[in-house]
Amino acid sequence: MALPRKFLNEDEELLAELRPHWIFLFGPLFTSIGVWVAIIAIVIVWRNPPGWTNYPFLILALIPALWLLGRFVRWRSYDVALTSTRILVRQGILGRDTVQLRLQRITEVNIRQTLIERLLGTGSLVIDVQGEDDSMTLEYMRKPAVVQRVINSQINEIVGGGRREAVPPDMLPYDQRGAARRSDARGETDRDDTPPFGVSTTPSTAPASTAPAPGAPAGALPFEIRDRLIELDDLRKRGILSEEEFAAKKSELLDRI
Repeated sequence: MALPRKFLNEDEELLAELRPHWIFLFGPLFTSIGVWVAIIAIVIVWRNPPGWTNYPFLILALIPALWLLGRFVRWRSYDVALTSTRILVRQGILGRDTVQLRLQRITEVNIRQTLIERLLGTGSLVIDVQGEDDSMTLEYMRKPAVVQRVINSQINEIVGGGRREAVPPDMLPYDQRGAARRSDARGETDRDDTPPFGVSTTPSTAPASTAPAPGAPAGALPFEIRDRLIELDDLRKRGILSEEEFAAKKSELLDRI
């Protein structure tokens, strides 16, 4: 279930949303397959079983199936969200538990993997929290090394004043993944021209824009320039600005930081 936007502050940006890896379902899935195969084998070998055996067989088949269904619902309802300031973990079927951790309190983000988890591309993230003896553990995470890097990048932007890296398309918020996949299919993600990450290699001598575009005064603060870049990118996507015009304006704004 996607994170409702009511959980976000006005100045907070939702960067990534993740569900557990499919290994979360392996236990009940393999148990169900094993039980169903055993029942089918018994029925085949025992050519004419008595009628009273139908109910025990049905119960044996339903027990792992219900376990698998319950685990799938838990998988669907488990959501880990990374925002520009926090990590939010929401889980629960009937009741909902929400745990939040501010990025400024994180001291270390470590990875714990077994051999099978390494082969399947999953693992646990162990997050050490300032002032706490116990760590926060996120199990069954997809691509834990990538998630670790994205979290550290955002912490670096908040604490160290650096610039965060782009979030991989398969970790974007659920409502943004469709657009990201369409852009990737057109080859647009091969260019690092989406603000505020990277600078286009298009020469800054491109012709001036013929359409009005927002600018930033000299000496503008970084967050003001970031907002202008986002507005310019929106104009580019709508076709109001060409790629050359967007690159020229972007280069001009970045020179003022």
